[in-house]
Amino acid sequence: MAHVLFVVPRFHTNLFFATRALIGAGHRVTVLAASQSAAMEDHSVVVPQVMGESPARDAVCRVLEADRPDLVLLRTSGALSRQVAQVSRRLRLRVVGYDQRPMTEPRSLRRRLSLWLQGRPWQRVTPVPGVDAAAPQDQAASYLPWPTAALPLPTGAERDQSDMPVRVLCVGKLAQVRKNQPLLIAALAALGGGDRVRLTLVGSTSRAISGADADHHAVLQQAARENDWIDIRGDVPFAEMPALYAAHHICVLPSVGEPLGSAPVEAMAYGTIPVISLDTGSVGYVTDGVDGLRVDVTVPGALETALAPLLASPELRVRLSDAARRTAETELSPARFVQRIDALLATSAAPGA
Repeated sequence: MAHVLFVVPRFHTNLFFATRALIGAGHRVTVLAASQSAAMEDHSVVVPQVMGESPARDAVCRVLEADRPDLVLLRTSGALSRQVAQVSRRLRLRVVGYDQRPMTEPRSLRRRLSLWLQGRPWQRVTPVPGVDAAAPQDQAASYLPWPTAALPLPTGAERDQSDMPVRVLCVGKLAQVRKNQPLLIAALAALGGGDRVRLTLVGSTSRAISGADADHHAVLQQAARENDWIDIRGDVPFAEMPALYAAHHICVLPSVGEPLGSAPVEAMAYGTIPVISLDTGSVGYVTDGVDGLRVDVTVPGALETALAPLLASPELRVRLSDAARRTAETELSPARFVQRIDALLATSAAPGA
C-alpha cells in the first residue's frame, strides 16, 4: 500500500471523505495544512499537521525525509507549498499539483515553464471536469473529483419528497457576493415564497475572506427579517451538515465565478437534488435533467424557470433525487476515488520529473 501526502491551505470537508476512503483501502495518509479552523473541521480520521503559511524549511525537510511519501498532492498553500515542492524535488518524490482549473483548459507553455522554474510540478489533478465533456482535455491533468458519502442520520431526519412546502438549501459564505444568494431569494419569491417553499441559508459570516462584503450579508439579513420563510443558520459544523442535507429537497448553488462548490455534491449522497450554476466547477458532475439541474444564472429568469417544475412536481423530485443518490454512490463514491488515486500512483511521472 502507498503513502499519500496532501498539502492544503486547510482541512476542507471534502478531505474527510477522501482520507477516510484511502485509509479504509489500506493506504497511509498524511495532511500538511497551512492553517486550520478546528471548530469547522473533522479530524476523527486524520489529524492534519498545521505547519503555518511560512514554515521553517527545516521543519518541512524533517517531515518529508521521515515520511518519504509515494505521492504528494500539492495545492497552493502559501510558502508551505513552495517549500514542499522544492524539498520533494531534492528528495525525488512524486509530486502532482492540485488546482481547480477545468480539465478542458490546458495550461500554456509559458505557465508550465514558470512552474518548472519555481520547482513546482507540471502534472496536476483537478476536481473540475469542465462543462463541455467533448472539448479537448489537458494532457497534463488527471480528473480527480472529491468523493462524497452519506453519514449516519438521526431516525426520521430525511424528508419525504411529497412534503410541502419544499425545502431549499443554499450553502455558501454569507458575506461573499459571488455566492449570489439574493438571486435565489428573488426566484423563490417569484415562485410563491412562503406559500410553497422554505429556504435555509448556511455559510460563514467571516469578513476574513476574499471578496468579503458587509453590505451583501446585510441584504441577506434584511431578507430574512422581512420573510419568515428564510432561515439564516450561519456557520454550521461539519458534523451537523448531514442532517441539514437530508432535511432539504433541493440544494442550490447560484454562484458566479465559483471554482468548485462542494455543497450540492455532498448533498447528493442524501438524495438532495443539486441545482448548480453553469459558472460553478461542480456543475460538470451533474447530468442536466437526470440527477440534477444546470442553470445559466446570468440569463434573467433562468433560475426561476429551472426551479418551477421541481416545486410543482413530487414525482420529478423523486426521480432526480434517486438519480442524484446513485451518482453519489457510484461515480462520486469513496471506492471510485480510491481507484483514481491508485491509477495516479501507477502512472505518475518518474520521481524528479
